[in-house]
Amino acid sequence: MRKKLILIQFSRALVPLLVMLFHVSESMDSYWNYTLLHLTLLPFSGGINYFFALSGFMLYYIYHNKFSQPNELKDYLINRFIRIYPLYWLLTLVAILMMIVFPSLGKITYHSVIASFLLIPDPSELVPVLDVAWSLVHTIYFYLLFSIFFFFKRDISKIFLLIFAFISLAFVTGITWSEHFLINFMFNEYNLIFLAGIWSAYFILNYRMNIKWSVFFVAFGLIGFPLTWLNYVYKVIPLNFDIGTGLSSILIILGLASIDMQKSIKIPKLLNYLGNASFSIYLSHNLVLNTFSSLFNSLNVYEVLGGALTSIIFMVLATSVGCFIHSFIEQPIISILKRKRGFSKI
Repeated sequence: MRKKLILIQFSRALVPLLVMLFHVSESMDSYWNYTLLHLTLLPFSGGINYFFALSGFMLYYIYHNKFSQPNELKDYLINRFIRIYPLYWLLTLVAILMMIVFPSLGKITYHSVIASFLLIPDPSELVPVLDVAWSLVHTIYFYLLFSIFFFFKRDISKIFLLIFAFISLAFVTGITWSEHFLINFMFNEYNLIFLAGIWSAYFILNYRMNIKWSVFFVAFGLIGFPLTWLNYVYKVIPLNFDIGTGLSSILIILGLASIDMQKSIKIPKLLNYLGNASFSIYLSHNLVLNTFSSLFNSLNVYEVLGGALTSIIFMVLATSVGCFIHSFIEQPIISILKRKRGFSKI
C-alpha cells in the first residue's frame, strides 16, 4: 500500500493560489490600473508548471505498481476522465451562459465550443471558453502519453519517453522546428516539466534523500518562483521562464515528497481541504474574478476599498466559491460516478 503524501497533497493548493494571484493582478490592472506585485509584467505566474510537474509525479507514484498490465488501462483512463471532464463541462456551460448574457466577456464560436468541450488542440489557437482550460488540453495529452506504461515493459517505456524528451528538448532549444501547430503542440516545453515530474516520483520511490537536503530543496524551490519573476523582468541571466519555474517546481516536489516518505506529517484539516479543493478553485476562479470585477466596477466599490484590500477580497471570494463547488458539486459527482464504476478514490 502506497504511503499517503500529506505535504504533496497540500502543495496542490499552490497551483490555484499562484494562478489566481496572476489573474487577480490582471483584473486589477485592467479595471483600475492597479499593479498587484507588478505580476502583469510576467507571461504568467508559473503555477501551471507546478501543476504539470505534480501531474507527472502523482501519475507515476499512484500507478507504478500497475505498469505493464494492459488490463489496467481502461480503469486508469476512466479514472482520469472522471477526475477532469464532468466538473469542467459543467463550469464550461456556466461560462457559455455568462458570455451569452454578457457578450463583453468574450466571443463564442461553434468551433471554439467543440474544441473546448473535447479539450483537444485547436489549430486556430483560440482561448478555450473556460480560459484556464488551455492547461487541461496539455494535461489530457500527458494522460494519454502516460498510457504507454501500461502497454510495454518499464524499460521500453523509459526508452520511449527518453527519446520523446530529447525530441521535445530539440524543439524547445530551436535545434529543430515545425510550422505545423500539432507538431509544435506535441513537442513543447511543458513535456519536459511533466517528464521531470515522472522522474521525481521514480527518484523518491527508489532513493532516500537526507532531510536537511529535502528542506533545502523546498526552500530553494519556493524562492525560485519570485527569483524567476524578477529575472524575467530585469533580464539578469538568460534563463527561460518555464525552465526557471519548472525547475523550482521539481525542487519543491522532491523536497516535500522526500519529507513525506520519511516522516509522519500532520497538517491542519483546513490546509488538507484546500489541497483537495484545488481543482475546483482553479477551474472556477476566473469566473468569480470576472463577475466580481464587473460588479465592483459598476458599484464603485474599488474607490472605497482601494487596490490592496480589493485584491485580498477577490482572492478570498474566488477561494471560497471554489471550496463550495468542491464540497457540493465536485465531490458528489466524483463519488457517484466512481461508485457506479466500483472504483476506489484515486
